[in-house]
Amino acid sequence: PATVIVREGAPGSSMFFITSGNVEVRKKDPNTNIDFLLTEMGPGQNFGEMSLLTGKPRTATVITLQPTTCAVLEQKDFHDLLLQYPKIGLALTTILAERVETASQQVGIEFINLAKMNFDPRVLSLVPQTMMLQHRMIPVAFANNRLTLAMVNPNNIIALDDIRRVIKGVMIEPVVTTEEDFKKFMSTTYEQLMNKTENAPDTGKQIASVTRQPENAIDLLQSEIIRDLQLTEDSGAAMGDSKQEITSASEDAPIIRLGNSILGLAIKKGASDIHIEPMEKDVVVRFRLDGVLQVVQNLPKKVQLGLISRLKILSKLDISEKRLPQDGRISISMEGKPIDFRVSTVPAKWGEKICMRILDKSNTSLGLDKVVTHQPTLELIRELINQPYGIMYVTGPTGSGKTTTLYSALAEINEPGYNISTAEDPIEYDLGGVNQIQVNKDIQLDFARILRAFLRQDPDIILVGETRDKETAHIAVEAALTGHLVFTTLHTNSAAGSFTRLNEMGIEPFLISSSTIGVMAQRLARRLCKNCKEQMQAEDQVCEYMGLPPKSMVWKGRGCGECNGKGVKG
Repeated sequence: PATVIVREGAPGSSMFFITSGNVEVRKKDPNTNIDFLLTEMGPGQNFGEMSLLTGKPRTATVITLQPTTCAVLEQKDFHDLLLQYPKIGLALTTILAERVETASQQVGIEFINLAKMNFDPRVLSLVPQTMMLQHRMIPVAFANNRLTLAMVNPNNIIALDDIRRVIKGVMIEPVVTTEEDFKKFMSTTYEQLMNKTENAPDTGKQIASVTRQPENAIDLLQSEIIRDLQLTEDSGAAMGDSKQEITSASEDAPIIRLGNSILGLAIKKGASDIHIEPMEKDVVVRFRLDGVLQVVQNLPKKVQLGLISRLKILSKLDISEKRLPQDGRISISMEGKPIDFRVSTVPAKWGEKICMRILDKSNTSLGLDKVVTHQPTLELIRELINQPYGIMYVTGPTGSGKTTTLYSALAEINEPGYNISTAEDPIEYDLGGVNQIQVNKDIQLDFARILRAFLRQDPDIILVGETRDKETAHIAVEAALTGHLVFTTLHTNSAAGSFTRLNEMGIEPFLISSSTIGVMAQRLARRLCKNCKEQMQAEDQVCEYMGLPPKSMVWKGRGCGECNGKGVKG
């Protein structure tokens, strides 16, 4: 688990040298109370030197990402070391002189009048607004890999250190402005300029090449990935859309970035679902990773209205309707890969809860051998899906991969010689060469009606998203008995439970036995993290339960930064 080494605002008088492991450096936004990531550090790097030299409180929080070892240098030992080895003091003086060179000489630093400056909104966006307010600085120009910063106090070494951690690989040139000009700019001009970011004039490719670290804890994606996160035409609303009923909160640039970051981070981490849950005092964001829900961030209550409205706009939902559940869809492209989100909202006690199922269309290219890894089972399933007629049922709890399994099966037998039709609610993935029909309850187009139409379309193979009712079950059996191969799913906990469920729907036992060719029950099993798994001797009770010889060696995940300390990943 993550361990806090130093906390922002705590007294400090020591310096840390990382000998092994990795840490992340975070600062808290005083306005929204959100932590944002400054940088990550590893072996050979150090932190805490400013507190060691000045004795002032810590300016950031440092948290371990994995088991980490640090050497600690206390202030007293540091002073003793300087007395004993003067050359260390000389070397340190040289380093510090380089770091404060531009900030230590007030004379000769240019003074500028912000009111007379022409600002490029893209240059302003290089520095988080929270950092600008905290250190009273404004990025005014960027050229020849040099960023010019207007600062109320250009001697603020901590501010210069922070900006170098946020913006990598550029020269920082401070200039002086007045406190009055700074406050006036941030209260009026800044918001006007940032609202025009999309229409900013082209200042060349240099700005796009600047790498800036994320602004807050939820935005852990690399900048280039976020820039690649674009809405597709069928997503419902473009990023800059404006409607009369849209609340102003959903149009704020920070809300747009926060919404994008949540979607992008979920994709990067491989989540299957996103839960945004309003509570009494905050908004909880949870991802389902490897089948288990995990809290990602607790957002302040003030972002709730804007964030929920933003996601509803992208999902083509009515943002004025908060009393009834709604269903929608978001389509995006990330790194050139199309990804859909199936969105569902429900009215909860503290506001609308949103759940988004992530549908990665690249998953449809998975071979059946990637989904079913047990070779005897794989051979049996391949034998079943190549039968000329009959029904194959796939059962399991929600989110266990039933649809992925059926799509993989269809992809394996999809040939020009077959007429394949599917009835789905909703269509989760696009399948080439397959006729896909979506259920539409508004016009009474349900599974049963679609199935009846399929039987008049000369089908060879039919996929029914789910057998929910008696009528759908009867038509599926009829299709199987008249020479068609049918794939469908049932919500039961076991393969044997499928027969009981069909019997409850009114299907006669002799029809079940004559139409069913196979039932497959499946679960998602989490895999051990490849980075930290290690062998250990199993306990006697484990060996007895699993039928293993005593003292058998098994694998166990220790937990590391790659798997967030869980020991399992994937």
